[in-house]
Amino acid sequence: MADTHDTKMIKRLNTTLPDPLALYVGEITGKGSLYETPSEFIRDLVRRHMEKTLEQERGDIRTLLAQSLRENDYSDLTDDDFADARKAATE
Repeated sequence: MADTHDTKMIKRLNTTLPDPLALYVGEITGKGSLYETPSEFIRDLVRRHMEKTLEQERGDIRTLLAQSLRENDYSDLTDDDFADARKAATE
């Protein structure tokens, strides 16, 4: 997700839709429809996109963590490991 310090808040959105999209939005909005208003539909679209993006980011992080765990030895350090580290630091 973008850093909120680098983005501006958009509270009002005005857009023009091509005819096929406008017809579709008209079909699914209004009394007795899936969405009461076009704004409700747009809010739902944005919310779903945000949730999908966040879940994808979480999945990417889980994949990278699993890869790191497979590629690295995270066994407990021994006294020999500490001795080797001290020796390397003084060389």
